[in-house]
Amino acid sequence: MAQEQEPKTHNAVVKVEKTPLFSLRDKLIYAFGFIAFILGGPAVMAYLAAWSPVSFLSDQPSTFYLGGFTSAVGLFFALWANYELVIKGRGGAGNFGNIKLMKETKHLVTSGPYSICRNPMHLGVFLYYMGFACALNSLVSLIVPVAVICGAYIMAIFLDEPRLERDFPEEYAAYKANVPRFMPKIFKSRR
Repeated sequence: MAQEQEPKTHNAVVKVEKTPLFSLRDKLIYAFGFIAFILGGPAVMAYLAAWSPVSFLSDQPSTFYLGGFTSAVGLFFALWANYELVIKGRGGAGNFGNIKLMKETKHLVTSGPYSICRNPMHLGVFLYYMGFACALNSLVSLIVPVAVICGAYIMAIFLDEPRLERDFPEEYAAYKANVPRFMPKIFKSRR
């Protein structure tokens, strides 16, 4: 009588190399950008306010609190947008055309703050600086948020959008048709 043979199994150990999401270089660029964003802009604004103390709002405590609240909302929005890029997009936002400071996103991010505007990080930075200008109540410090939003608009049109159209042609076209560039779409229209 023939003996039944058990199938042979191979117990092989497969090593999967897990590459980190960000290299040390990427982390340093993020740290530098974060410090420049959190401290650099407000430092320039405080210097400008001390240089020219002309106010643009009423000199009430509510002006300071409104500015602080606006800055907090902007900071939250910018950090949330960065988080979505890193976790869902698997990349970062540290690229300026052909200058690649970190790896680009591998996926188009349309969730979180990106569901209400296409450039929530730029919007968050603008709100952060605008709130700081309100808290300082300095007319000349408005130069920083105005420069930021103008620069962000130019970057979005000439750098960010062409890259997204190249890397995610169909997906980005649909996204672009439904989500505004900067002004958040908070309420969905009923068509």
